[in-house]
Amino acid sequence: MENNSASVFLNGKAQIIEMLQHMPREERVKLLKNIKIRNPQLAEELTQHSYTFSDISLLSDQELKMIFGFVTAPIVGMALKDVERSLQRRLLSLADRNYAEEAYRVMTTSFPTEKRDSKRAQNKIIEILSKIKKSR
Repeated sequence: MENNSASVFLNGKAQIIEMLQHMPREERVKLLKNIKIRNPQLAEELTQHSYTFSDISLLSDQELKMIFGFVTAPIVGMALKDVERSLQRRLLSLADRNYAEEAYRVMTTSFPTEKRDSKRAQNKIIEILSKIKKSR
């Protein structure tokens, strides 16, 4: 008897990463600790990919300042478009004046594809921060 059903590919890692991004921080940390006991390499990979842009509010000022050395001001401005004002103010206040002004200009300018571009900018910053954390 032949099996005529269509094959379905499930990307388990991608699904777990998406789930981790929506979990409260405490639950995410607990789950990743449990995974680390059985598979440290998988736990490390999931940790790197489970960061969300809102997690940067948990970073110290010193850690946030590192962003400015790796990301241009327009990218930071685009990433800050849809975040809380308190995070916008905090991040821009840590940057030098010219950098902050350029980021603010982009942040307050309307673009036709700003939703997509904002998400891409946030993902770039998350990627850079995870690389910085990994290199430590």
